[in-house]
Amino acid sequence: MPRKTRTPKYRTPTYGAATRLARIVHELPGRPYGWSHEAIMAELDISARTLARYQKMLREEFVDDQGRPLIEEVAQDERRLLRMAAHAHPVESTAYEVASFCFALEVFKFLEGTVLKQGVDGLWERFAKGLPARIKLGLPQFRKRFFAVPYAPKLYTECDQNLDVIVRCLIGQNRVRIQYNAIERAGKTHLFEPYTLAMYRSGLYLIGKSDRGSKVITLAVERIASAEKLPERFEYPKNYAPEKYTEGTFGIIMGPEETVELLVLNDQTLQFLAARQLHPTQQFRKRRDGKTVLTMTVRGTAELKNWLLGMAPWVKVLRPASLRDEVRGLLEQARQVYADER
Repeated sequence: MPRKTRTPKYRTPTYGAATRLARIVHELPGRPYGWSHEAIMAELDISARTLARYQKMLREEFVDDQGRPLIEEVAQDERRLLRMAAHAHPVESTAYEVASFCFALEVFKFLEGTVLKQGVDGLWERFAKGLPARIKLGLPQFRKRFFAVPYAPKLYTECDQNLDVIVRCLIGQNRVRIQYNAIERAGKTHLFEPYTLAMYRSGLYLIGKSDRGSKVITLAVERIASAEKLPERFEYPKNYAPEKYTEGTFGIIMGPEETVELLVLNDQTLQFLAARQLHPTQQFRKRRDGKTVLTMTVRGTAELKNWLLGMAPWVKVLRPASLRDEVRGLLEQARQVYADER
């Protein structure tokens, strides 16, 4: 009786399929954070079904000496990505990881002289010790390839002691006694539950709850005159999320929700604004006269007002009337300041 031939698991690979599989295996070590399904299909000009077949083949055939797959699939937000499995990475750090760290060091330069910057520098020193010699030799030049230009950075050298207390209270979930000096109000003492230390426009802000009210508030770190760690701990709220307290704002300062309409006065300004996400709710609408109206629903207009002053020659507030009048009044004051110099 003739012997039955076992059906192969896969369709006989073609030269093109082998080349595409080799491309995936070759590319992934250089993409430590993964290669998305969409990008792979576009780059290799294959369908989702073909990619699934390639994944199955790699999962079963491309394994280490313990039979563990060297390539894994991970989820990131709503995307699926392929990447090298953790046990497949070489011991030495890759140039890509060094590049990421160098850029992070640049971003945190505005924290020079604080415990936070010291912590980042300490991590870099430990990381750099494990770098292969060939990468260590090129580090001075490599660091020049990544640079950050901070936006009017705040200076925190004098805040180091307070920052140290804040960080320890964030880690240990301890209450902190804060003496806070607001710009327009007399200083106040808060018994504060710190939830999040946030960075915004090269500035640090502490989000949490004070005994002076029931709402979550935001304190500017440079206005904290003193901070004292208290022995009592607090229960971190289960449903708290920092993005909830910045979502919908035009920055970080919260206020009443309002719908704002701005008239864009020329095409150059429209191109400048349309290339950016100023706000999650922004919408551009063309009017019959050819001009464009930008609409946003914001939670607070304090920071929006300051932005509008800088855009004054090219953007006009249509509504709300209160915001239009406030911007007009400030621009009139500015005009008077310069008129007095004649």
